[in-house]
Amino acid sequence: MSTPKFLIFHILLFFIPSFLWVHAQEVQKPIELEKIVVTPGRFTIYDGATPQISLSKQEIERFPLIDNDIMRSGHVFPGVIASDYSARFSVRGGEKDGISVRLDGMELYNPYHLQDFGGAVSLVGLGLIQRSDLLMGGFPAEYGQKMSGVFDISTKTPNTENVSANFGIDFINATAMVEGPLTEKGGWLLSARRGYVDLILALMDVDEKYKPQYADVYGKLVYHLTDADTVTLNGLYGWDKNRIRIEDVDNNLDSQYDNSTAWLKWQHTFGTSHLTDFYLFAGTSNQQRTTRETDIDNRDFRFVGTKLEYTANILKRHTIRSGVELRWLTAQYDYDVSERVEGVNQYNQILAEIDDSGSDIKLFLQDEWQIHPKLAINLGGRYVVQNYREPDVQNYEIGPRVAIAVRPKKNLVFRGAWGIYYQPVDLMSVPVEDGIQTVGLAEQSTHYILGGEYSRSNFLIKLEGYYKKFDNLVGRLREFGRQTQIFSSPESADAKGFDIFATQAVSSRLTWGLGYACGFAEETSGNTTIFRQYDRRHSIFLSSSQQIASTWHLYVSWRFHTGEPRTPLDTEEVLLPDGDIGCNRKFGKTHSDRLPPYHSLDFRLTKRSPYKRWTLTWYFQILNLYNHTNVDQYAFSEVLDEKTNVIVECAIEEEPLFPIVPTLGMTITF
Repeated sequence: MSTPKFLIFHILLFFIPSFLWVHAQEVQKPIELEKIVVTPGRFTIYDGATPQISLSKQEIERFPLIDNDIMRSGHVFPGVIASDYSARFSVRGGEKDGISVRLDGMELYNPYHLQDFGGAVSLVGLGLIQRSDLLMGGFPAEYGQKMSGVFDISTKTPNTENVSANFGIDFINATAMVEGPLTEKGGWLLSARRGYVDLILALMDVDEKYKPQYADVYGKLVYHLTDADTVTLNGLYGWDKNRIRIEDVDNNLDSQYDNSTAWLKWQHTFGTSHLTDFYLFAGTSNQQRTTRETDIDNRDFRFVGTKLEYTANILKRHTIRSGVELRWLTAQYDYDVSERVEGVNQYNQILAEIDDSGSDIKLFLQDEWQIHPKLAINLGGRYVVQNYREPDVQNYEIGPRVAIAVRPKKNLVFRGAWGIYYQPVDLMSVPVEDGIQTVGLAEQSTHYILGGEYSRSNFLIKLEGYYKKFDNLVGRLREFGRQTQIFSSPESADAKGFDIFATQAVSSRLTWGLGYACGFAEETSGNTTIFRQYDRRHSIFLSSSQQIASTWHLYVSWRFHTGEPRTPLDTEEVLLPDGDIGCNRKFGKTHSDRLPPYHSLDFRLTKRSPYKRWTLTWYFQILNLYNHTNVDQYAFSEVLDEKTNVIVECAIEEEPLFPIVPTLGMTITF
């Protein structure tokens, strides 16, 4: 089926005025942390005063990014592997589904819109964010369930002084956010967003018939029962519906997705050194997907649970964290899809019917010990048990983790970490696409991290090397569309490389940044070893941020990376019994070739005009300034005669990424 990526081209090539109401902040200089940060591979996005290796929301809003997406902001860091089309990303040779996305302490399930388009938009709007941490390896035991990385998001605290309403329309979304006080002890916040891609397409002359729709709602209520007790109620709901070429029986798509999570958190503090966080949560996820009118992929998931976390600061040297989570899940799969057989014009049918339920128990314990002002260590482990695994399979895993940091001098820190990270296949992630209908051993990754960080005045440089070993691999995230994908099922894999990140504030007006990553990733199935899909050898990110006048700001960046592995694709013409021409795909050795290198020059010019009661900010940005043709993939195509609708040629076409993309937008701050 043809991926409608060019519809994004049509949208982006138009100058779409954007009016977005948000609360802006003044620029604040970074501050140094007195305490040694033990965890390696950590990058921070923060709304306020920050450590140097971080980004504020105001900085993100100045980046030349599509839709100012919080997930896309992580794409600028070295070691992150992403595509122009998707908010999803992977880190250091792992898979995209190896990233844990947490929101206010809760791990979210599949938090992306437009899943039939690769997950182009994340479920959480940037205007809601207070802070976000990206952990790329060696993370401590409190973070679990995924084996590659963590994107930990904290939302803003509601306005407790007065009611304020923010309404806006940005690049592809219409947004409304209202917040205010809840008596003198708390506040509330409600945000709603609706994507209007379908409305734009209805006004455009597009030959194909696409109708992608999505919306989401987020609510938060904070109430201080006493000085020691705070209750927070969160709710997140996302909805998607896609209808593509419904009349075309061979290339159609009709899908709908619903995703909701609600959780209650009660935090109790004991003096100034101990606290507990008690959660009650529940959620649902539904998918109804039909292609070719006969292929169906319907899934219905539900879960409910509770968790308790305890933090204790003992003698100002030990920060002990522990937690236990109980979760009950139920899952129903109705999967009946025919997949093309490699090398021939035939299909294999994959059937899966699952109706099961069960429970998980997860525990963690860790101690971050400041042994000496120059030495700190984090020791911990996680335990998970699932009662719905195959009868003859071990139903639990124990993952130990350790990280150490040494600061021989005030401006120099060395860090190292080792750990075993398990990613259980739960009832909501059974890889039915690979013919699997039961839950077995968890996927496993072992991390080895070693690096150092040097900072002086307004300069920082960080170097980190890593080696990851993956085992018990079962399935991977499927991306729908036209791309030529060979869905091999590797048994094991490994990734190794290093990242460099440097930044300097030359003056109060000028800052530059540099990121470089070198990585190698391979996977093995039987006696065959191939490059992983996310084997990206070299990546470079250069940026310059300059306050060219008191109210004018210029951000320029250049991105480059070598091409990822691809499977050679060719076609051959075959003569059908009726005398017409048919087309057959021919594949080469899996991942034996590479896409061309990618590079793009982007800039964004921002003007801020403060008035008595409000501030007007407008921006003009261009992505891919010199209009370089970056290739996303090579796709099979059948060329038809316009009059007879008969195949006249079999062809391989380039599927490009973004062309030159100019956009204009405005921001009004009350």
